[in-house]
Amino acid sequence: MNTEPVDRIQKAIVKKTTPLDIVKAYAKMDEVRQRFIDMLGEREASAYIASVIIAVSNSDALQECSPKSVMSSAIRAAALRLSVDPLMRQAHLVPFGKTATLIVDYHGLVQLMERTGMYEFINVFNVFPGEIVETERFTGRVSIHGDATTRKGGDEIGWCAYYKTRAGSERMLYMTNEDCDAHGERYSKAYKNPKSGWNTDRPAMRRKTVLRILAQRWGQFSATEAAWLKDDVVNGETPELPDDNVLDNLPAETTVMVDVNKNLSELGYDTPRPATPAPAAVVSPSPSAVHPEPEQPSDVDGFYTQEQIELQLSLT
Repeated sequence: MNTEPVDRIQKAIVKKTTPLDIVKAYAKMDEVRQRFIDMLGEREASAYIASVIIAVSNSDALQECSPKSVMSSAIRAAALRLSVDPLMRQAHLVPFGKTATLIVDYHGLVQLMERTGMYEFINVFNVFPGEIVETERFTGRVSIHGDATTRKGGDEIGWCAYYKTRAGSERMLYMTNEDCDAHGERYSKAYKNPKSGWNTDRPAMRRKTVLRILAQRWGQFSATEAAWLKDDVVNGETPELPDDNVLDNLPAETTVMVDVNKNLSELGYDTPRPATPAPAAVVSPSPSAVHPEPEQPSDVDGFYTQEQIELQLSLT
């Protein structure tokens, strides 16, 4: 029987290199990380890159895009101080074939407007059937009359955007659903992309369109911020990043050693050692008193059950 205490049980796992692994490896490159650090600082850069990886991990299509296009679009979002984390809904990395592009969300648009410090109120609301919209030609003021026959989301006939500056000036703009769709089809490069909001959440795109046009006509922004107002897709000068072919030498698979003892302990499992035999007695026992200690049955050298091992490996 094995009487040596065992501190570790290790298991070798062969992991194939996935498209997500390639994006992670590209994001860890010094040249790429430094671009984010220059804009955001060391601490925020690490958190921002992590949010990019989250966005990519949630989309199989993004994982098939070139890592350079993914990180280039993320750098543009970082320059606008907008998160690409899907939960934040400020900006989105959208795949166009093998190329990732940046699209600013409605909430990101509001963030950029509020950040200027000029606006007291910013609002977009839907107009429903039965409501009559009138626009005064000289002032552009919008007035709405009548009673809506329904206020169910999805039944709206148009959208009205409004803002009031801290200086007291007001601007309004009304667009029908057809107006929004026609504008999107004419000017948006993402309009026919099945992954874009025009095909996955059209009401949200109509809401953003009317506010974006209002801000484009009368808002005041920096040159960097104004660039995204012209189109849903944020284009611009491609950041100087390493080419994708620098990752051609990544191995197709890697071997990972899993420390089962340590990780099971961290999960709250007991990690017993085999019992150490008692020291020999001073008086020699009779032959009939000698009873060897029976072996303890187990699946892994008497220390862990197969169920515990499989659970640990599934969490690795």
